[in-house]
Amino acid sequence: MKTITFYSYKGGVGRSLTLSNIAMRLADLGKKVCIIDFDLEAPGLHLKFNKHINQSEINKGIVEYISDFQNKNFIPKSINEYVTDVNYLGTLNGSIKLIPAGDIYSDEYWKNLSSINWKDLFYSEENNGVNLLLHLKELIKQDLNPDFILIDSRTGITDISGIAMTLLADSVVTLAANNDENISGTARIIKSLMNNENNLLGKLPKIYFVLTRIPYYPNPGEKHKEIRITRKALAAINKEGELIDKVFVIHSDRELEEEEKFKINFISEKTNSNHIVPIEEDYLTLFEELTKGDLTNEELSKFNSLRESELLIEEARNILDNAVKIDKLKKAIELNVNSHEAMDLLALAFIELKNYEEALSYVIKASEIDENDLSYKYHIAYCLDKLNQTDKAKNILENILKIDESDSYTLSFLGNIYRRRMEYEIALNFQLKVVEYFPDYDGGYNDVGNTYRLLKKYEKAFEYIYKCLELNPKNYFALGTLAEIYAELNNENEFYKNLQLSFIFGMNSENFERIIKEEEIYKKYFKAERFVNLLKTYRIKINFPD
Repeated sequence: MKTITFYSYKGGVGRSLTLSNIAMRLADLGKKVCIIDFDLEAPGLHLKFNKHINQSEINKGIVEYISDFQNKNFIPKSINEYVTDVNYLGTLNGSIKLIPAGDIYSDEYWKNLSSINWKDLFYSEENNGVNLLLHLKELIKQDLNPDFILIDSRTGITDISGIAMTLLADSVVTLAANNDENISGTARIIKSLMNNENNLLGKLPKIYFVLTRIPYYPNPGEKHKEIRITRKALAAINKEGELIDKVFVIHSDRELEEEEKFKINFISEKTNSNHIVPIEEDYLTLFEELTKGDLTNEELSKFNSLRESELLIEEARNILDNAVKIDKLKKAIELNVNSHEAMDLLALAFIELKNYEEALSYVIKASEIDENDLSYKYHIAYCLDKLNQTDKAKNILENILKIDESDSYTLSFLGNIYRRRMEYEIALNFQLKVVEYFPDYDGGYNDVGNTYRLLKKYEKAFEYIYKCLELNPKNYFALGTLAEIYAELNNENEFYKNLQLSFIFGMNSENFERIIKEEEIYKKYFKAERFVNLLKTYRIKINFPD
């Protein structure tokens, strides 16, 4: 059970996000990970994993564990009631458990935090705090038995950060921004950690120093700038002794400035370095250093396969040639047979080729691996519908709505199925829900307007089509629907005007051919000279139905 503490002298350097990326990758490698939020005054780990945590389940954490002991003389026999599940199943079936700071949204949390007397806990004659935290570590081993414990320490020089680093950690990752205040403060901390007088457990932790938010210089001629930055930082840390021998770097990333997300990734050594997103490689470099000697040859082999698999998936995303895309995705699946992501992308590639049977086989496999992903179920329904198994598709879509009643794609799809069956009132029910849930979605209004047209309720049809065009004046499907309404009202000039606008704004041959096969109204125009000339003008080539 290896314990790593992540520390920063100042905030805003990406400490918690780095820990979270390392935790997720360990889980992907099949490791059981326990993460602990010791940043008690500004906890944030629960937010980093927000998509994977039920926030209402957070009731107790580190603050309650310590305050219950100090104020109530209570020592738990199990750590389970302080643990929150992170609903993330790693690629190789690893897992993550969170021991949060506590329920920070309750007044009780802050009362409990302010009631803790750190001086009495760690500097009184009884010195019970040391045993309390060692007991915490034993409970974690007893109840969770993780391969790794990752601790998010608070910033600055405090009792809490010192405890998390010196008492609980085998290794300490110190992170700092590139400025004198960050680096000099971190240097003092590292020097203190390396001082045998502060060694409470008979061993010194291994220290890693990381400079973060460093600009990335893709031009080889500018690489000397980064080298100068790291050498200067190394000299500053080692000013009063050889404390560290290496500086790790995490580059700045514009995506993370807009929205925090997990960025650690599998990067192939064979890839062209120009295609690597720097921060992904940075996290991976740090990860490999932190886990050196902790992974078996088998795990490393799996790890390398996963790295290559994920790279192939990312490359496939950016390839337009479906044959090349399919080849890469198949290779990705050979390297990771559980890659439901590659299977779904492969299904989408076959859908584009109109090979719906092949697509269906892959997306079914994807859904079997990750049965909670509703998009996979939607893609299954799409393929079944294309294979004329519409009843099966409809049942799947209805089950999706039982889970998420506001899923716009599913509502639209069901509306389309019932429209094709000429059950217009039922279709309308689904389509109206789309615009109710998503009032800014222009396509939803066109669907409603088109169904009102089929019901011969032209006033309502106009109302919804114009709502659609208010949101998007260039919606060529809505302009086509408007043309069809005027055709049914025998207004030839408005029919041709709106049909022409539809072509101008993007209606292509494939979409228009599908429409005229479905809509009887166009039959009377097939031999009309004005209609034929309009198609020629905008290069709309179609095979007229018999």
